[in-house]
Amino acid sequence: MTNSEEKVNKFVQAITAYAEEQRDIILREAETFKTERLKKAEQEVMEDANKLIQKETAEMRDEGVREMSRRDIEARKAVFTRRHQITDEVFRRAENELIEYTKKPEYTEYIIKMLENMISMLHGETVYMIAEKDGAMLESLSSLLPEKSSIETADDILIGGIRALNSENGKIIDNTLDSKLKSQHDRFILTSGLTVN
Repeated sequence: MTNSEEKVNKFVQAITAYAEEQRDIILREAETFKTERLKKAEQEVMEDANKLIQKETAEMRDEGVREMSRRDIEARKAVFTRRHQITDEVFRRAENELIEYTKKPEYTEYIIKMLENMISMLHGETVYMIAEKDGAMLESLSSLLPEKSSIETADDILIGGIRALNSENGKIIDNTLDSKLKSQHDRFILTSGLTVN
């Protein structure tokens, strides 16, 4: 081989070696780039998966809280409804008992006692009122009244009892069984322990 061929061969070998070396560098860089891109893509996928898991977990927790709140509201509503049923039943029975009481002879004695008590507290022109169903007592009760006083029936007294209105001082005394039952109803609501928190 001639010197020039040898030089060309060495030059070709150097170029080939350099090209192989450059190829190896490029392949390593490509492999490194590929590995880094895969790691980055894997990391992004993991972050997205974690966000999705957290979102799903939060939605499940929120749904659980909403469901518990809905059940709590339904339970409170049921308790509230039952409380009203119990209260209505108790006071329906009490009203029936009072109506039965007004049919007994002791009721007339009660009305007379209440009237006498009210007369002792009210002086001057007073109108006394009893239930329309107690109208048969008007005559006997009017004989007990002082001057300037009268007694009449009132259609808003349904169960019984007696009410007085003194026109001179504006004083009202309400001894009707209706108002006493209403007062007890209000007290029962406050003190019965049948509350919904």
